[in-house]
Amino acid sequence: MSDRLTVFEKWNKRVHIYLGLFLLLFLWVFSVSGLFLNHPKWFGGAPQRETTEQSVSMPVGGDAVSKAQDLMGQLDLKGEAIFRGEQKPGQFAFIAMRPDERDFVTVNLETEVAKVTHVTGNMGQMLGNLHTFSGVRPIWGEKESVRDWLPTRIWSFSMDVLSVGLIVIVGSALYMAFRQREKRRGVVVSFLIGIALCGIFVLGVV
Repeated sequence: MSDRLTVFEKWNKRVHIYLGLFLLLFLWVFSVSGLFLNHPKWFGGAPQRETTEQSVSMPVGGDAVSKAQDLMGQLDLKGEAIFRGEQKPGQFAFIAMRPDERDFVTVNLETEVAKVTHVTGNMGQMLGNLHTFSGVRPIWGEKESVRDWLPTRIWSFSMDVLSVGLIVIVGSALYMAFRQREKRRGVVVSFLIGIALCGIFVLGVV
């Protein structure tokens, strides 16, 4: 074995081990949240809802996101400003969304009274939201939307790191597996079974 190949294999093992340890908690979060999404009854507990009303001062200028952020400051809400569908006449509505809770806000533009429905879930629901929460939802009339809450930006960056890290880990695992010639048959069988099962679902939904 050449010196270069020896050095590569040493670094490959180090990357596989340390990157795996770094991503361990993220993988656990996605594993538990995946179980919740697949078996919500295991975790039990219905979301809790509470509705309140509060007078606000409706912002005049700015886009929809800046108006929502202004109102969130007045209502002492935190999270990502999410919009769904077109605004109804005489109303300004949005969702202040966090993985552990969300606030449905509807402002009556005539009376400037905000109706806020606060929804909280259990730990399983929070993890389920983390599994799918990217913080980006389309605003009407726009093809792209931006993340306007710092924790969401950090979370989305972490998910990019997780995605790239998993690709690297799988690649390093494949290399180490195929280097073991005495176990190559089992490696190939396991790999092909995984590809076949995944392919069934991928091809089945396209």
